[in-house]
Amino acid sequence: MTSMMEFLKGAMTRAAMVLACAVAFTAPAHAGREEKARDLVDDAAESLRSFASDRNFDGLWDLMDEAEALVVIPRSVRAGFVFGGSGGNGVMIAKNESGGWSEPVFLRISSFSLGLQAGGQVSEVVLAVMTDRGVRDLLSSTVKLGADMSIAVGPFGGGAKAATSDVLAFSRAQGVYGGISAEGGVLKVNNNWNEAYYGAEVTPRDVVRRGAVANPASGALKEAAAALAAMDAR
Repeated sequence: MTSMMEFLKGAMTRAAMVLACAVAFTAPAHAGREEKARDLVDDAAESLRSFASDRNFDGLWDLMDEAEALVVIPRSVRAGFVFGGSGGNGVMIAKNESGGWSEPVFLRISSFSLGLQAGGQVSEVVLAVMTDRGVRDLLSSTVKLGADMSIAVGPFGGGAKAATSDVLAFSRAQGVYGGISAEGGVLKVNNNWNEAYYGAEVTPRDVVRRGAVANPASGALKEAAAALAAMDAR
């Protein structure tokens, strides 16, 4: 009996040590993802403010009443989110029933060329999601631009392509309006960052449609989206 108790005690001790090691390795990773997610939200808010202050993007201002959601892909040297053919990170926010904006969903972007058509380097990209179908597709795990949903790149006139596209893309580099090569880009939900940012396992629909979670750190992003939406009234 004594031997059995000692065996069980030893097994419990070993299990506790394994659990402690797992927590020790997991906690820093979780904390690192949360910090990066917060930085990305801050950078996205700054991007929206820059679009709202640049009259080159009055076309985006005019679309905000009809836009169902926004995907913001900022470039931030401080946070290390540098974009090119290999992709990067972004956030999606959507309009809610009250006319405000949802909490952000984190996305990973790949095979997405963000170079200016004139050959420069894009600093920031905003995708205006114009249809319910576009929002639904982005709330799925993975979506391919140009295949799963249609996309048109600005500047936009009254053309049929812009009028019928699920997504309209705008880019900004050093205050200069430029286009992007967006077709073929893949956007995938970043579940790890969503979990780190909200402290719980959540689906994109939990965040955007159900409002099941919130993080006060996203207040500046929602305020920036509201300010951008108000620009067309000026």
